[in-house]
Amino acid sequence: MERDKKMIIEGIVVHGRGIGKLVGSPTANLGELRSTEIPAPGVYTSLIFWNKQIYHGITHIGKRPTVDTDENISIEVHFFNFSRDIYGDIIRVQLYTKLREPQKFSDLTALLNQIRRDCIATRKFFGINDLSPALYMDINKHLAIVGKAEVFLSTKEFDILYLLYSNPDITYSKEQIYEAVWHECSNGCFHAVENTIFQIRKKIRPHLNGTDCIKTVVGYGYRFLKS
Repeated sequence: MERDKKMIIEGIVVHGRGIGKLVGSPTANLGELRSTEIPAPGVYTSLIFWNKQIYHGITHIGKRPTVDTDENISIEVHFFNFSRDIYGDIIRVQLYTKLREPQKFSDLTALLNQIRRDCIATRKFFGINDLSPALYMDINKHLAIVGKAEVFLSTKEFDILYLLYSNPDITYSKEQIYEAVWHECSNGCFHAVENTIFQIRKKIRPHLNGTDCIKTVVGYGYRFLKS
């Protein structure tokens, strides 16, 4: 990781193209900036200040060659454990370490895996330890490790479990899960989500003494149980 001097940018959150939520990593797009200087392109570890609260996250500054051909520079901020609608609000972002340069990936899956690695590096940088000690998700092998057992998951199973696991304070609706994992609008059809959650529980439960790591929030969706 490249050490970079701290810099603060401030701006108004505007509507983006919705690409972030379709790869399971919703972002706040900054439109009108109140900062006079824009940092060099890159992906940075960040602290985000909103509504008198401080959040950890990553900030992408630069073009987005994987998802569009737009030549404009965009500033996208990804909060950890956050799912509020803050369009029109002002946020202040303090940049710390530059993790990498913006780059083009072969597909959305490769992009999502890199975002996951960026988030892991940021948690390590800030010393954040908010993930379950009972479960480890291997991004490279797409499997879950419970104790000493390796639990192999399908791509969709892994993506759903990782989405919930990496945001343990958030309850996701079935619609949010579908859009994040299937990369398309749900149109009100959630059977695929429900069936995949069933399969995850079936595979993981025997290694957790029969308990579940995913809680059903009746009438809404699911969230991850850290213990």
